[in-house]
Amino acid sequence: MILLLPVVLSQLDKTNLLYSIRQIPIEIVAIVIGLQIVSQLLVNYQWYKIAKLTNLFIPFHRMLYINCLGSVVDSITPGVKVGGEITRTIQISRIGKCSVEQSGTIPVLQKIFSLSAFFFIQLFAVGFLIRTVSLFESEHIQISIYSVLLLFLLIFATIFFIPHRIKSYLSTKKSPRFFHSLLEQVVVIRKNTKAWVPLLLLSFLIWLIYPFKLYILAIQIFNNVPIIYIVAITFVSYMVAMLPIFPGGLGGFEGTMVGLFTAVGLPISCAAVITLLFRFITFWLVMLLSIIFIAFYKIYYKLCKGGLSHDQGQIN
Repeated sequence: MILLLPVVLSQLDKTNLLYSIRQIPIEIVAIVIGLQIVSQLLVNYQWYKIAKLTNLFIPFHRMLYINCLGSVVDSITPGVKVGGEITRTIQISRIGKCSVEQSGTIPVLQKIFSLSAFFFIQLFAVGFLIRTVSLFESEHIQISIYSVLLLFLLIFATIFFIPHRIKSYLSTKKSPRFFHSLLEQVVVIRKNTKAWVPLLLLSFLIWLIYPFKLYILAIQIFNNVPIIYIVAITFVSYMVAMLPIFPGGLGGFEGTMVGLFTAVGLPISCAAVITLLFRFITFWLVMLLSIIFIAFYKIYYKLCKGGLSHDQGQIN
C-alpha cells in the first residue's frame, strides 16, 4: 500500500474525480478546517500544561510558536519526526531558559501521553480491519502488528508506572543525565493524578477528532459508511505514516488510506478525493498556517517588543 499512491493517481478518471470533488460542499470543508485548528490548539495546550508541570512557565502563544516551528520541520523529516522534536527541545530550552536535558523531557512526556492513546486505539483499529481487509489475513502479519503495538504500550507503561525502579537501575550504569531528568519528572507527574489523567484523556480526544474529520468528508460521497470503518482506516494510515520512509509520511499515508477505502468498496476516484482533501487539511494547511504564524510572531516581537534583542536566541 505504501507505493500505491503513484499507481492510484495514474489511473484516476478526471471526470469522476471532478464529480467527486463537487460533492463536498465548501461549508463542510470549512468545518473540517475549523476542527483541524481546534486540534492544533488542543495539542499546543497539552504541551503548555506539560511544560508547566515540569516548572517551565512558557506562555501559550510562545509554545504555539515552538510547535509551529516543530510542525514545519516535521513536514520535511521522515515519519518518526525526530527533527521536529529536536527543534522543539532546543526552542523550549532557549525560551524557557533551562538546560537541554530539562527541556528534552517535555517532548518525551508529550509523546508518552499521545502515543499511549494512539497505540491503544490502534489495537481496536487493527482488530477491526483484520476481519474486513484481506491484507491482514496472514497470521504472521497480525502477530507482528500486535507485538509492535503491545511492545510500545508496555514501554510507555513501564516508564510511567515504575520510574523509580528504572532510575535505580540506571544509577548503577553510566547512563545519560537526560534519562535521570526524565524519570524525575515522571515521578512528580505520576503523583499528581488530577494532572496526568486529564492529559491522557486529552490525547484520546485529540486523536479521535481525526477520524471524526475524515468521517465528515467521507459521508458526503460514501453514504452510510460505518464510523468504525473510518476510525480503523484513519489510525492504520497514521501508523504507516509514522514509518521513517518518506518526509512527513507522504505517500505512505495517502497510499494506505486510498487502498483501505477501496478495500471496503469505495470507488478509487472517491477514495482519492477524500484522502487528498483530508491530507491537505491535516498536513499541508497546518504547515502553511504554521509558517504564517511564525512570520507574524517574529514581526510582532520585532515591532511591538522593541526588537528581537531579548529574544534573539529563541527565534533564530
